[in-house]
Amino acid sequence: MDDLEKCLRELDEYLPEGVDAYLRSGMRRRACERAFQLACENLLDICNMIISDEGLGMPRDSRDTVRKLASHLMISESLALRLEELIGFRNLLVHQYGRVDDSRAHKQLYSESGDFYEFLEEIERFITSKRDGSGEHRTN
Repeated sequence: MDDLEKCLRELDEYLPEGVDAYLRSGMRRRACERAFQLACENLLDICNMIISDEGLGMPRDSRDTVRKLASHLMISESLALRLEELIGFRNLLVHQYGRVDDSRAHKQLYSESGDFYEFLEEIERFITSKRDGSGEHRTN
């Protein structure tokens, strides 16, 4: 979770508010994309650790990873849907790099990083409930 927070701080630091500044700086643009990619990978690692610890079976793909947490009420369904979109964007950055619309990338990076913070809050609640022995999971 600390690694995810570090990536988010870096993204906040490097990402210019305006799309024009983002488009003009190739190095800054790539740094933002890399921080986003690493944030997604950290998020998926957290999900996979929980899935393994809870014995929830093997996810079919990266999007199924967040679906499993939602289906077991560890995160909300609405958050899972937004995280699936983030993961889809990460896949686009990683696998189809030449087809990335940089204006769209800026919008995605700038406006939707809050989903990572919401994920951290919901996972922290889940972990706390496990530690406390209450076993109370989030309801959708």
